[in-house]
Amino acid sequence: VANWGLASESTESTRLVQTEPQAMPDLSGAEIAFTPDHFTGETTPGTPGLLPTLWVVGAILVGGWFLYVEFALALRLFRTRERVEGTGSFLPVYVTDAIPSPCLFGLFRPAIYLTPAVVTSPERLRHVLAHETAHARHLDPLWSLLRSVCLAVYWFDPLVWIAAAVSKADGELACDEAAIQAL
Repeated sequence: VANWGLASESTESTRLVQTEPQAMPDLSGAEIAFTPDHFTGETTPGTPGLLPTLWVVGAILVGGWFLYVEFALALRLFRTRERVEGTGSFLPVYVTDAIPSPCLFGLFRPAIYLTPAVVTSPERLRHVLAHETAHARHLDPLWSLLRSVCLAVYWFDPLVWIAAAVSKADGELACDEAAIQAL
């Protein structure tokens, strides 16, 4: 990526001419050839732009997909949500049937979204609110954003995808533990 845009086919020659006598060796008449790959000594004609272009296209596609999924979910949530009052949570709490399980959604103004089944049981509601509040206290929306950025940048590396999945699972376990401690 660092050499993107450099043409390895062209070679430029520069003639150095000494204008004033100095205590340095005489380089007048010396020819120094400089190529873009001068320091590595390697040239790969015709391919310098292929891999960086593929990487950028992949990053844009993966990042665009993540943005599309987030905006589609936000649109579904905002269209179908109803405010739940009297929960005692410091975050706004909504109920919606647009999601399969409760979640915390939003980076700047997070809110807890519940399923209709959770709202029917006060004990279940208390447990879910403790878990989702732990997500907010652990700044999990920020960590989710950072995971998504890493996945978009390193879309080609399966170890990054595995690390993101393990990181998400660790976050869920940490919130489970915090909810148990709070309850």
